[in-house]
Amino acid sequence: MGESEECGEEGSDNGMHHDQENAASGSKASRRVPITDRRSPAATTYQSTTASSSSKPTTMKSTMHLGLDIPPKGDSHPEDGRDFSHGTGSLSDKSSFQDVFETVQADGQVPLSEPPLLQPEDKKGERDGVRERIRIPACTTEDDVDALLHATLMPPVTKESLEELDLMWIQSNINLRVDINYDHDLHFMPVSGHKGEQKRQEAKKYWLSLEAELRIVYQHNLLVSCSCCQEACPSSPVEPRYFTPRLRQMFLTLKELLAILVPDRDQDQIVQYLDISLLLQEVSHGLLDVVRLARWLCVLLTTHCAPMRDDSAQEMAEQIREGAERGDLHALVTGIEKLFAFLEAMKLDVANHQIRSFRYHLIDDTVAFQQEYFRLRIANEKLNVNRSREWYLDASQKHQQCPTAGQTPRTIALGALVHGLTELCISSDRDIPETLKHDRSRLKTIREEIQDIVHLKISLSVYDTLVHQQPCEARSKDPTSRKLTQNRRKETRSLLHNRLMDLTEGNMGPDTFISEVWLRHATPIGVELTRAAFYACRPALPISEKDVAETTALLRERFDTEERDHAVAREIAGLLEKNAHKHAIEFQNMTSLNISQAQKQWHQVQQQKQQWRNLPHIDGMARMLAHIAVLNLRVWKNLVYLAQDGDILDGGIDSISEASESDDIPVDL
Repeated sequence: MGESEECGEEGSDNGMHHDQENAASGSKASRRVPITDRRSPAATTYQSTTASSSSKPTTMKSTMHLGLDIPPKGDSHPEDGRDFSHGTGSLSDKSSFQDVFETVQADGQVPLSEPPLLQPEDKKGERDGVRERIRIPACTTEDDVDALLHATLMPPVTKESLEELDLMWIQSNINLRVDINYDHDLHFMPVSGHKGEQKRQEAKKYWLSLEAELRIVYQHNLLVSCSCCQEACPSSPVEPRYFTPRLRQMFLTLKELLAILVPDRDQDQIVQYLDISLLLQEVSHGLLDVVRLARWLCVLLTTHCAPMRDDSAQEMAEQIREGAERGDLHALVTGIEKLFAFLEAMKLDVANHQIRSFRYHLIDDTVAFQQEYFRLRIANEKLNVNRSREWYLDASQKHQQCPTAGQTPRTIALGALVHGLTELCISSDRDIPETLKHDRSRLKTIREEIQDIVHLKISLSVYDTLVHQQPCEARSKDPTSRKLTQNRRKETRSLLHNRLMDLTEGNMGPDTFISEVWLRHATPIGVELTRAAFYACRPALPISEKDVAETTALLRERFDTEERDHAVAREIAGLLEKNAHKHAIEFQNMTSLNISQAQKQWHQVQQQKQQWRNLPHIDGMARMLAHIAVLNLRVWKNLVYLAQDGDILDGGIDSISEASESDDIPVDL
């Protein structure tokens, strides 16, 4: 088995974001979100990684059979280029998506033309299969020259970049297939992180190159001469530079995108309005009616897009109209950019609708799909599960040494897996079995929440120590005064939960342990604990630097002791395993869909009860761990964990067609 990376995420964040990106190399992952808070607005997201310059980044993939004979597109490893927001989730380096694209209706026209500055051997251009090249005038700025020479020749949004939002790809995405069981609002959204920023910069350079190309068209074809070129012309001859025009490919890409987004009944309109040869002839003679084209696009798109997108379509057309009427090429290109972003958003809306429509079937079929998918990968030697089997057998042996009450022959295998998962969540070793690779983001979240609870508990123990050391009114003989002090101490201690968590909130690197975060914030935590203890016992007295220093030293000492002994973590892990085992036995008698629905209902109830933001919750973590354990055991029990060596090698592939396996699909979660 190949080396596993840390449990958990990207996005991400696909998504599915993640991040849990998962984070893309060089980026920082967002601070952890409790399991009990992961059903809120930012759900698991899966991100593609080709972004338009105005777009945000996205993340997510999935796989499933909906009665369609569609082979999987290959495996999507969640650890490759992940940027999880977990969610996430995450797609390959092909596209990124926007939630909001602004556009408006237009009117007017601007003459555009194709420059005649072609190299003699390339005058026939693409008609003879030779890519035409245009000389860069001397008056062109260095930024424009750089964009013309180095920007991609394709628009940031293409038919290929949106391919992973097609139903076939959604159905064949293993990451989505696993994640959708746990995230009740799983959807595609713009990609974030390092890769998303990189794609946005590439898109920005493309649109700059298109603007420069149109400027060259206007200045060196419609005008008799260019005074700027004459002024910029050096005294000594300079070797001319040439660039490949992008206008033709932009029209072709626009036509392809409309063809996949517009129903068959309106395809004739696309053929009529987007005759590429005619459009390029109109450009070359300065007769292209850009505003008429934008107005037609606005009507066509608003006919087929979601109602919430109508204003964006109108804004796009209005932007193009203003740029054309004022002769403002930057405004005109901005309108074209919004057009492509709008098409991307339309495809994103369709994909998310499909996910919502097929969600129940995706979940209901999850075990059968995963068994078939992974069995084939094992048979084709694309997945080595020997270490996973060794890990499970080791966990089973350790579990037998500390049996949980109520064990039955039917629950022994499940209990062993719960024990192994719990050990992974308190271990500092980031390596996980291959059979749990697609659950890494969830295991990482549980691990981080355990560490939050551990350090929060230690911090509150320091507060209790400080309170007992103070000459407190609680020891007064006056019952009223004693009761007021006790209530104040209790209320202050309760408020400390949120205040201490807020102190440790923020960005953290993908390789950062939560224990390091708490240790790094030991001084501000010491200040908060000292202030709270003084307020609870001696509210009128100010705190001194000495008091804070002593509190911080005590806090650091207890953090260091826990780092060596893991006593508090073991205590919490024992409670977590006990509750997880109880929920796992309950889930064992339920279908995958019923488990998911039960989890969704539980989270909704918890959100209604929670007045403040959700803090780490033992029962929430236990339910998530139980959910992972039940589904994972159903997929891998006979395939790996309890299979004989020959069974693992054979992979049970007799019923699976070799043709259904394809190359791996890279995923950016």
